[in-house]
Amino acid sequence: MSSDSNIKLYTTQTPNGIKISITLEELGLKYETTKIEFSKNTQKEPWFLEINPNGRVPALTDTFTDGKEIRLFESGSIMQYLVQRYGRPG
Repeated sequence: MSSDSNIKLYTTQTPNGIKISITLEELGLKYETTKIEFSKNTQKEPWFLEINPNGRVPALTDTFTDGKEIRLFESGSIMQYLVQRYGRPG
């Protein structure tokens, strides 16, 4: 488990997006949020489709200390990743 994080959350005010924010807060992780605006079709822009080819929120990136980045989407997968990587033993 690592305590270093460089997490960016791409979301909007939907239940699936909110539960990722709750998970991040409960784990005490620092993160940046980028609001995805459905009214502007932001989720279909090329830069976002590189993160999530499905063009849906939430999505999350985490950049490791070696500069490599992981891109995640689907709320269940994101929460599982966060708990496995940053969760505290129990």
